Amino acid sequence: MKKILVLSALLLASLSAAAADEPKPGWHGSFGAGLSMSSGNSDANSYNVGFDLKYDPKTKNVMKFAGLYLRSDANGETTSDKLTALARDEYSLSDRFFLYGEVAYLSDAIAQVDYIVSPTAGAGYKFVKTDAVTLEASAGFGGAFEKYEGQDATSSGAYRAGEAFSWKISPTVAFTQKASGLWKSNDTGDAYYHFDVGFTTSISKILELKLAYLLDHKTRPAVPTLEKTDTAFIAALVAKF
Repeated sequence: MKKILVLSALLLASLSAAAADEPKPGWHGSFGAGLSMSSGNSDANSYNVGFDLKYDPKTKNVMKFAGLYLRSDANGETTSDKLTALARDEYSLSDRFFLYGEVAYLSDAIAQVDYIVSPTAGAGYKFVKTDAVTLEASAGFGGAFEKYEGQDATSSGAYRAGEAFSWKISPTVAFTQKASGLWKSNDTGDAYYHFDVGFTTSISKILELKLAYLLDHKTRPAVPTLEKTDTAFIAALVAKF
């Protein structure tokens, strides 16, 4: 009989900041982790660790950092080993229009991706900006530097476009959704797409439970026999600071 144990672990650099409706200028962020195990007909375990960090001095410039590591093992074999990271700087020209520069990173051992690094600069617009709902889109141009397992590294110019939506359903429940695409400028048929959707619910002033679904699609994987689409469902306990 299968038994599933879901454990959530958390790590905080500081818990001294008091929660407030309007965060004070400076650094804010969250750290979350989740773990699941099963035994019986099959032995499997998976865990995820992620963070979001934001520096907002309440001026025109905002810096954002994010990272997520996913690992899964089943019956002694690794079925998922993926790391994503993002560093982004946004400068507001008006209440809705902004410029941005970012660097995105991806490595995926199962998909035989040693790394994909994509620096991009561009502009974006906030179509909806209220206390409860935000909707924005952005587009830019930069580069794509790739290295697949056992293959030479390649580089190319690249186009990137994306959108982000968030909805604070209630004081304790929030919904988020993001989608993005990266296309090589010398061959737009070689593209990478990402989609994620998630819910968070507050447990206390500093703790949240997060459920999320992630989808990644590579039109031309490292090896033709590999699956083009990867999906993941994560549950994590998140600490805010």
